Amino acid sequence: MKSKSIYKLVNLCFLLVVFFSSCSKMNDKHDEYLQRGETIYVGKPDSVKVLAGKERVKFRFWSSDPKAAKLAVYWLSRTDSVIVDIPAHLAKDSLEFIIPNLPEYNYSFELVSMNKDFKNRSVTFQANGSSYGEKFQSSLVNRVIESSIKYPAYLEIKWLGAVEKGIGSELKYVNTLGKNVTLFVPMTEKITTITDLVGGINYRTSFLPTLTSIDTFYTVYKQVPIESLMDKTMFKRWNPTGIPYSQLSATYAIEKLWDNSLDAWFITNTTAFPHSFTFDLGQTKKLTSFKHWQRLTITVLYRIQNVKKFELWGSATPNVTADFAGWVKLGDYASVKPSGLPVGTESTDDINFATAGENFRIYPTAPPVRYIRYVVTEAWSGLQTVAAVGEMTFYEEY
Repeated sequence: MKSKSIYKLVNLCFLLVVFFSSCSKMNDKHDEYLQRGETIYVGKPDSVKVLAGKERVKFRFWSSDPKAAKLAVYWLSRTDSVIVDIPAHLAKDSLEFIIPNLPEYNYSFELVSMNKDFKNRSVTFQANGSSYGEKFQSSLVNRVIESSIKYPAYLEIKWLGAVEKGIGSELKYVNTLGKNVTLFVPMTEKITTITDLVGGINYRTSFLPTLTSIDTFYTVYKQVPIESLMDKTMFKRWNPTGIPYSQLSATYAIEKLWDNSLDAWFITNTTAFPHSFTFDLGQTKKLTSFKHWQRLTITVLYRIQNVKKFELWGSATPNVTADFAGWVKLGDYASVKPSGLPVGTESTDDINFATAGENFRIYPTAPPVRYIRYVVTEAWSGLQTVAAVGEMTFYEEY
């Protein structure tokens, strides 16, 4: 009986030793945690915007945690980084900094806030952004100029549409006071008028890769190809050997072709196409373009008489023949009907388009010419008895 009591006492002592030993180990862990101190996290940025630039980016961020005194930014899988100071500021204020020397690329950035001793950190804030460089630069093209015509009192530039990511064009020229002028033309402007130009003019187009980009990209400066209106008072009737003059009547003489009136027309008798008629510009010039009108009578427009397809030839001398010896081709042309409706039906757009006149370019490789040969190859009606042209205006290299 006595031995059993001793056995129970020994077991009790053993259990007490195990219990106090376990408590001691638990206290050791707690003491270690207290000695290390509680982990204090710094708040991550509230919001971040990455603004694209030319081989650089700008960060605009908001940070409301007053403990945040440093900001680490990592990119390229944390193979590169930078640390910037976060100055004292109001919580609602934005802060900015730029990372330069960033090759053109779409980057994924990681931002981590820290206290001033770099001991406490925030969780990571992810932000994406791009830098732009030579690849983007090489894709840029100047805005297209439809026409740039020098009239006696002003220069008129007509722009052809907009350019993707383009914001406008810069024009550089010398004015009548001898001063250098730089004029910005927004991409929304379709016609630019300059009244104080002396000499030539250059232009370039400016681009933003994104709407919030901090840098503007430019094309190289290019000379504006200025044209001037030819003097129609010098035009006159002229026919070489083998191409006799033909008119429907005196009312429709060839002089109606350059009388600056859309209410009178030149109509020539024909027997078959192709049919040629000729005239003299009265001056040898490098032609750049011309404007061509139909006979605008509503019952004739895009119908009988009016020319649908034609060729233009030129020569600097009158020594030419009917078989095209001595002639140089200036271009092949076709009148356009915007609606595409069949002959006999015209839309309002068709009428407005014809009334404004159609612009055609002369082959840029064509030499200066004085004598013009107009070759009718097709009429809108298909009939080959007469051909009508309302008016023609020529432009020369300025």
